[in-house]
Amino acid sequence: MRVRNWIANVQRKCYGMFPHCADPNCGFGRSVGRQLRWWAAKLRLHDSFYCSPQCFEKAARQRFVEICASPAPERLVQHRIPLGLLMLSRGQLSNGQLRQALEAQRANGSQRIGEWVQKLGFASEQQVTNALGVQWACPVLHAKVNPFHPAVRLVPRRILERYRMLPIQFVESTRTFYVAFSEDLDYSILYALEQMLDCRTQPSFLPASVLAEALEQIGRDREQADLLFEGWRYAPEMARITCTEVLKLGAQSVRIHPCGCYIWARLCSGEQAVNLIFRRPAALPQEPADAADSYARITG
Repeated sequence: MRVRNWIANVQRKCYGMFPHCADPNCGFGRSVGRQLRWWAAKLRLHDSFYCSPQCFEKAARQRFVEICASPAPERLVQHRIPLGLLMLSRGQLSNGQLRQALEAQRANGSQRIGEWVQKLGFASEQQVTNALGVQWACPVLHAKVNPFHPAVRLVPRRILERYRMLPIQFVESTRTFYVAFSEDLDYSILYALEQMLDCRTQPSFLPASVLAEALEQIGRDREQADLLFEGWRYAPEMARITCTEVLKLGAQSVRIHPCGCYIWARLCSGEQAVNLIFRRPAALPQEPADAADSYARITG
């Protein structure tokens, strides 16, 4: 009896030395050697630890299912003064100029009112940008921006291009991420950045031509650490791809979050990070019959 109690006590102490797997159905005793290797890596999905590729992939699959089951949020109606009226109130446009710009916009069915104001020569790009800053209560940047700042590498290039934004600076001491836009703000994107990078965001505005030039330079010269999957995939397939890349990278931390029309998975190993970008389905696709158990098939 004493020996049995001593063995049980040793087992409890050994088990307590390692973080507990977040999978409630984890078979701790089935392959202790394999799980100890993963314990050394300390792999986490958000704030939860997983002890094996199987446990991690099941959790990732569930995360993808939850995201796919929720359609991308529609842009909420913003209770803000329309840009044209704001510029009119600031004396930057006359009534006739605003009507002419609105008529041109309606006739062509495209472009923003600020672009038509510039195209018709009624205001400069800087005046439109300043008005956007007032409309959204955000600062406007006038200094030259660096498209190769280390902060740029924190966000996948496809998301930067899709939502017309440029990382300006990341202050590690306060976990503050400064991001510039050129059109308008999508708070769901800012929230996604905060969740993925564990930070708070501070938006600002840049002239559209300055931001476009910076994004073009990033597209030409930036080293790619992003894997883009444009065609939609089933949740088990996205989880399997993510787990495969985790094994390749030896990742220790993974975060998965919707970002507009994409699902963004960020895999980190020390200072190295890889971004996986999946096209978010408009509705939850019907999975094939054999997809339910596909999370158990792991490559690598």
